[in-house]
Amino acid sequence: MPPSLSAAMLVFLALGHGAAAAAPLIVNPFHDPFAQATHGLVGCPTPSPPTYTRAEIREVEHHRVERGNSCYLAGKCRYASSFDYDRGIATALLPALRADPALRDSAVWVLVQGRVVQLSGCVMQGDQIERLEAIARATPDVQVVLSDLLVGTRGHPPYPLALPASQPP
Repeated sequence: MPPSLSAAMLVFLALGHGAAAAAPLIVNPFHDPFAQATHGLVGCPTPSPPTYTRAEIREVEHHRVERGNSCYLAGKCRYASSFDYDRGIATALLPALRADPALRDSAVWVLVQGRVVQLSGCVMQGDQIERLEAIARATPDVQVVLSDLLVGTRGHPPYPLALPASQPP
């Protein structure tokens, strides 16, 4: 992947997860697939769904429209937008993760944005991270897999946390 693309992707993902505290947050305005894939580890901190301020939405919209167009125009992609693949990726990936007995004692959430799969949550053993990533990479149309997984349920999670139910965005 060209360095400029990976840098742009990191900025995009950071914008999707970090929002100014003073500005009201809008939860998942682009309807990116976000779901809990496995439920077998009690006490895992719940990751935040993608949230944006109105200003961040305006910044990200252009990138979302543009992402994938060059691939489509070159005849290398089926869809004009990378985000058009996301629902199909989630539809294939979530059942595959749920069906894997090696992941039974994990609590993992999946976010799919522009053919990028973000895995967040907790696993009991480090080798489960490799298993999760392998399943995600083997899913058709996935370009990148990012893991923000905590081994066990203690410590600081490497992902933004969901707001408690009493604190709406």
